[in-house]
Amino acid sequence: MSIEPVAAAPPGRAPRRDTALSLRAGLALVLLATLSGIAAQASLAPPAKPVKDLTQSAEFIFRGTVQKTGTANLSIVEPDARTAVVRVDEVLKASGTLDDFTGQEVTVFLSEALKTGDQRLFFTQVRLLGESLGVQEVGRPAGSLAELQAQVGSAKSELLRESLAMRLAGADLVVSGRVRSVRATETAPQSGPVTEHDPQWGQAVLEIKSILKGQATTKTITFWYPGSADVMWAPVSKPAVGQEGTWLLHLHTPENGAAVLALVDSQDLLTAGEAQVAAGMVQP
Repeated sequence: MSIEPVAAAPPGRAPRRDTALSLRAGLALVLLATLSGIAAQASLAPPAKPVKDLTQSAEFIFRGTVQKTGTANLSIVEPDARTAVVRVDEVLKASGTLDDFTGQEVTVFLSEALKTGDQRLFFTQVRLLGESLGVQEVGRPAGSLAELQAQVGSAKSELLRESLAMRLAGADLVVSGRVRSVRATETAPQSGPVTEHDPQWGQAVLEIKSILKGQATTKTITFWYPGSADVMWAPVSKPAVGQEGTWLLHLHTPENGAAVLALVDSQDLLTAGEAQVAAGMVQP
């Protein structure tokens, strides 16, 4: 059986009806394949960030009520459909540098439109700080206010435990106690040439109350701390006489001296809440 080739229509003449139908059918198949591809890509699109990820990445999480849309209370901001003034009803998370904005109105750059009177949880990053606060919404997970608040609480607890586990693992000695004395010393070992970032080591004597990690053979221990206010060392805790706390100490070996226990990081002094969680984590 042979198949005769279909002759093309002569110039100036319309194609035969069956040829036109074939062309329309082919175009329909191409369109269907394109739409199917778009649908497949849409089904593979990444899902919205889970609450735990948003809780970790957001600088400012709060429950708020939309006061007015299409406006802003920062003079530098040109309002549009995606700006709104929102009253902060309750703060769930705030970076350490932020004031308490509870009860105040802030400008929110919305990820999706909202209406006046809407109440919801806002996951945001700080964008502007002037006569008020300007924050960018970074995600809007589904769920009721009560559900999302509970999820944020659980996420904060989980993230705290994960962070503490890493910090405890990186410390050589973790002790709770009371600072008995502090002093600056010129005999502190140097770790290299003196520069503008010289730590200006100080020395503290700590009366031990309990040990969370490591061993100590005496009732007191001595540790070094950077007394410098240089930008590199300013965030590290400066112990004071009578201060009580839980300290994460690290073995620091200078080039020209023996190893000493030292504070080297801004998170080497636990908060009271962190200390309570850490104590529970290390209990047998």
